[in-house]
Amino acid sequence: MTGTDLGRGTAATTTRTLDPADPAPAPGGHHSPPRDERDRKEHTAMNATAPVGALRIGVLGPLEVHAQGEDRTPTAPMARRALALLLLNANRLASTSTLIEELWEADPPRLARKTVQTYVYQIRKALRCPADPHERVHTAPGGYRIDLRPGELDLWEFEHAVVRARTALSEGDPPTAASLLRDALALWRGEPFAGLEAGPMLAAQIAQIAEARLNALELRITADLQLGRHRDVVGELLQLTADHPLNEEFAAHLMLAAHRSGQRATALEAFTRLRRRLVDELGIEPSERLQKLQQDVLNEALPQIAPDETMVHTAPVPPEHPLAVAPATAVAPRQLPLDVPDFTGRVAETARLAALMAPTGTESDGSPRRISASGPRVLVVLGPAGVGKTALAVHTAHQLAAHFPDGTLYTRLHDAQDHPRQAAAALGTLLRGLGLDTGRLPEDTDELSGMFRAASSGRSLLVMLDDAASTDQVLPLLPADGHSIALVTSRVRLPGLPGARTLSLDPLSPADATEFFTRLAGQERLAGDRDLLTRVTGLMGNFPLTLRTVGEKFAARPMWTLPDLARGLTNDGHLAAELHDEACDVLARASGAVARLPQSLHRSLSALASAGPDTFDIAKARQLLGGDMWSVQSVLGQLLDHHVVLTASHTTSAATPDYRIPELIRLVFPSPDDAELHAAPTKDTTHRVRRSTASVLTAAG
Repeated sequence: MTGTDLGRGTAATTTRTLDPADPAPAPGGHHSPPRDERDRKEHTAMNATAPVGALRIGVLGPLEVHAQGEDRTPTAPMARRALALLLLNANRLASTSTLIEELWEADPPRLARKTVQTYVYQIRKALRCPADPHERVHTAPGGYRIDLRPGELDLWEFEHAVVRARTALSEGDPPTAASLLRDALALWRGEPFAGLEAGPMLAAQIAQIAEARLNALELRITADLQLGRHRDVVGELLQLTADHPLNEEFAAHLMLAAHRSGQRATALEAFTRLRRRLVDELGIEPSERLQKLQQDVLNEALPQIAPDETMVHTAPVPPEHPLAVAPATAVAPRQLPLDVPDFTGRVAETARLAALMAPTGTESDGSPRRISASGPRVLVVLGPAGVGKTALAVHTAHQLAAHFPDGTLYTRLHDAQDHPRQAAAALGTLLRGLGLDTGRLPEDTDELSGMFRAASSGRSLLVMLDDAASTDQVLPLLPADGHSIALVTSRVRLPGLPGARTLSLDPLSPADATEFFTRLAGQERLAGDRDLLTRVTGLMGNFPLTLRTVGEKFAARPMWTLPDLARGLTNDGHLAAELHDEACDVLARASGAVARLPQSLHRSLSALASAGPDTFDIAKARQLLGGDMWSVQSVLGQLLDHHVVLTASHTTSAATPDYRIPELIRLVFPSPDDAELHAAPTKDTTHRVRRSTASVLTAAG
């Protein structure tokens, strides 16, 4: 790519310096009114002056960082390279090893990690401004993450506009597509990261960004041709074919534009030049499409001026356009799982979650809630396996679905084998739900995430992300702005989700647990001893999943009485046997929760479970685990994060907390009473353990 090419975003050469105080120009003189209110807002936003104090980062040219109207760009070359890599991984973790490889390739200095820390400090200082107290660069285990919001990075603004332009073109609206693409191309000030010495990873990503600009330029010319602007683009295409002599798309555009402008000789010469270069340099002939176009020009078989009937418009989208999208669905998606008809209790939790999800209302401090354009609202429902996170989230989401007129989306973030899904796979599900053609989706997660942000921008969507594995898995799946909400459920704490509100879910209250169990088992079978019923549900930990499995079995076992069930459940082995069911293997779910733990935490949890069902304090934990107090507290903290250890319900804030292992989790581990009825999986043997657990429990009845 040449400097001449990069300066030509429109038929007339235009350059623009990305400055927060500099509104975007209107290049080319061909702006057309946007096609609907949403695109008018988009058009206005792209050309608005950035507010004073806003962070603006430009990479579509020399790297520039502006905050509060002043240049904050790091001056040290290596710090600039580190910043570039963090920016291209914005809102995701960039590992320290990746930074070292980018900065020094195969020859890092002895104190490379310390040096990286110095560069990160310089970057953190550059991005800090009094108007925004939030730190933008975060240190995480194994690396660093830079947090950016929509509108702060020109690359995201460019990608956003290109995706919307493709949608407009596919919907038969070339005026809007051309206008959006002109504004997007006007963001370019030169080569991406111009003047930056790039290592292997940066160089590859920079090449992809430059290629994206060429694709956008091709698309803008396609829109102009569909509008009949053939004479306007001939000169530009002559230069583009000289700069990119092997690019068939530019050659095809030139042939069509020149022929429609009465320049038949120019059109034929464009084909001749292309064929000569292809044969001489690659030993191949032009594509069949180009050869047919040459014959049509020779035979004057193309209509002269017929906007919207051009060869480019009717031809299939070439494979170099991976981001082509289909029109959005006319009917808003409604993908939530079915609501639970026997949902019981959780009145306070439902009200709290509904209040946080509602688009209007008040914050916890009593101030009115405001929709933010800078990022989506994120709600996280946390809790151990089987506590009812998904049921609560789905139930509340159904109650509030009418508040999200553009639809509800749903995707699970673990697959059928309980492995975390790749973010790219989940994005494919979400984009498909929005009606995008997934047949041509790119494989790159960043591109897919950009497409999802563009498709969700300005829409009021409820996006439910069920059973999240990590923050890095969730970040690419967040919608574009505060008109939408991301409702996340997870068994593990998710630090680093910007602005997230968290609702931690405990087991059902004793009253709700007995009511739920009664609805499942049948009122007539349980009449009488209320205290005994409360004791029975307590033996199951008041976990909805356990209550459902045993309650449905109780209803199907006419020989059982409530006293029989109470006696049976006091034996862990009998309870474990009843929790095995072909339709819902509860112990397999619990085994999966344990299998997700790192090996060190798995061993610690096993040691704590060996003490039995009683609660334990920090002294008892230290006795079971060994080690100093700090190490034991650290292990307990991590087990609490994974919700395989909980604080005991009787703990008060003034007392040293007691802890307990949820009954479901404890049953996974061997007990002295009935070891053959239990299994404790490891990450390496999960499939074997589940199989042995199932066979043992089947034998137990």
